Amino acid sequence: MSRNAIQIDPNAPAQPLSARAARALAIGLGTTALMWLLSYVAMLQPGEFVGEAIFILTLALLVLGGAVATMVDGSPRWSRSMRLGIEIGLVSACINLMLVGSLVDADGASAGVWFGGLFVVSIILGGVGGLLGTVAKRLDVSRVNWIGALAAVCAVITFLMIVSGGIVTGFEAGLAVPDWPNSYGHNMLLYPLSEMVADLSDGIFYEHAHRLTGMFVGLAALTLCVMLWWGDRRSTLGWLGTIILLMVIGQGILGGLRVTGTFTMSDNPDLLSPSTALGIVHGVFGQIVLACIVLAAAIASWTWVSGPAPRAVEGAGPARFLAWVLVVSLVLQLIIGAIYRHLTSDLEYEPSRTTPLLMGHIAMAALVALLAVVNGIRGWMDDQPIMRRLGMAMLVIVTLQLALGVVATVLVVQVHPDGVIPRSEVVFTSMHQANGALLLCTAVLMAAWTHRLTTAPASRLQSAAVV
Repeated sequence: MSRNAIQIDPNAPAQPLSARAARALAIGLGTTALMWLLSYVAMLQPGEFVGEAIFILTLALLVLGGAVATMVDGSPRWSRSMRLGIEIGLVSACINLMLVGSLVDADGASAGVWFGGLFVVSIILGGVGGLLGTVAKRLDVSRVNWIGALAAVCAVITFLMIVSGGIVTGFEAGLAVPDWPNSYGHNMLLYPLSEMVADLSDGIFYEHAHRLTGMFVGLAALTLCVMLWWGDRRSTLGWLGTIILLMVIGQGILGGLRVTGTFTMSDNPDLLSPSTALGIVHGVFGQIVLACIVLAAAIASWTWVSGPAPRAVEGAGPARFLAWVLVVSLVLQLIIGAIYRHLTSDLEYEPSRTTPLLMGHIAMAALVALLAVVNGIRGWMDDQPIMRRLGMAMLVIVTLQLALGVVATVLVVQVHPDGVIPRSEVVFTSMHQANGALLLCTAVLMAAWTHRLTTAPASRLQSAAVV
């Protein structure tokens, strides 16, 4: 069978090894992403008791991940269940190597303890979870394409990176760490945790955590690229995975050059020239990367592969056009918003110089809202379940986006004589940015599914020719 052939039956035994690998990777990466999220919250110093509770919950997630691996497998054998849980622990431990280096002493004396302990604890907790999963209810995942599930998990990880990037911009911490790829002369993976969280007001934690999350995204993109080539028979999806990997690599380079302005390992301010322009491109391009990963997840899903054939629909052409107009409008809106945020934070432009941008952003928001409502209603009234869900999601997200935009604008235009950025402002501007990313992803999905499910009816002339 050719590589371009599409596997129709999700229960067919084709490529079982790739499916099992994708399942372990999807659960392992998803579990670790949740662990990183909780660790991020714990580092914000919520209090001794709360911090300890979050730490315990972080470890419990490994047990949960192992249990989920057994529940989706459905095997009653303890040996197999333990092995499945251990696989999740190993995947998580390999990823968490990026964090453990920050706990190693400068002389490396504790390296063996930390790295060895990481694998031992992860394997034990994952294995225990695998055993516990044998007594839990089996999860029906017969309609899950694990390659698509892996892509969806990678999209979530990328979304978390965008959120962390929004927090960096919100706190104006983009240049808190002056060098790259090092961090204050340290290897990025070995930058001491004690220095990272010593003073949250200096922004180092937010910036360095964003860098580490970016590395997580890079690892996830590499994994996804390999699995798309290995586990899916469509070469177009493999090439999409390759493009995504290259985009992620480019995004990382953009982020680094935004800090240094040139390729250098030095942290000497005289040799560095931070670039606001690259910061703007970096912020916008990250959301485009996320949208591409979401698109890959949709194309890899069984709904896309084995769903109904495209049907002839009157007005399919205008519907596709409106869907892509919304996508383009959202990208333009992102660019305007990114320019405004970076000019006000990086270059500290006076309000009189940035007001036209703010007004343009608001005016563009009205156009985007109109297009989103039109597309949302069209999707909501469609007879295909996936389109109805996307239509409803778009209407909800755009409504929330408008509300967040109003609150964020009110907070941003306020003057802070002490120069301290209120946490409320960072929260709402970051939520506005993150929700905008969700809106872009929903628009891309709607455009893609509109192409997948509909086609323009044949003209009378074409029909006559066929007859």
